[in-house]
Amino acid sequence: MFKRKEKEQEFYMDHMDTFRKLKIADPFFTIKTAFFQKGKFGRQSQFFEWELKKGEDIYIEFYDNVNNEKGKLVDIKPMNENRQLFKLAYNPYFAEEYDVKEGVNNEGETYKMYVVPVSEMTAVLNTGETISYSLYEKRLKEEEASLPRLQKTLTPSMFPDFEEEFGAKKDVGSDFDIDKINTSKPQSYEDVPLSEMTLRDLAAIMLMKPISNKYWLNEVVKQAKSEI
Repeated sequence: MFKRKEKEQEFYMDHMDTFRKLKIADPFFTIKTAFFQKGKFGRQSQFFEWELKKGEDIYIEFYDNVNNEKGKLVDIKPMNENRQLFKLAYNPYFAEEYDVKEGVNNEGETYKMYVVPVSEMTAVLNTGETISYSLYEKRLKEEEASLPRLQKTLTPSMFPDFEEEFGAKKDVGSDFDIDKINTSKPQSYEDVPLSEMTLRDLAAIMLMKPISNKYWLNEVVKQAKSEI
């Protein structure tokens, strides 16, 4: 069974470079779920009262639960493949502006949680720049829409059959194992410079086939293909 604190630390480590660019040595970082709630517009997230009373900006990465075939929670995974970091600015009036829920913990103590719209957060880019949530969503939609347009201008005949000519990419399994990947460069789910894209990578995107030598790109292609 996974430990939440260890997972939170793993998520935090993925954003270390961004925090360095922000020049924040000890950020208030946490992981949350983002959910839809009846009567509310857009995704919402919940924060403990002590988190909002701390008087600091909160940096968040959202995650999804991973359940086994019996519906039991066994793990958590990043909600966004691009590992987007968000910031909730400190709001001293949170108790007046957000809906509150009360609960009882295992020790029988009552606690309060506040429901905060994700749209009130800002997106923190890898450069350290922050943009509004609405602009983040707009850019995300533009990126998603650009792929089909590009596919119309590039036909399969423009690319060789990589699987036939060079051999199919060996499946390294669903679990990420860097030791199984034949490459001298570290693989991660972080973005990479456009200069590192190869013709084979471009073919993988255009043909929607996991034929890239980059594990993470093959996983993105598989996921995108499954959702069509």
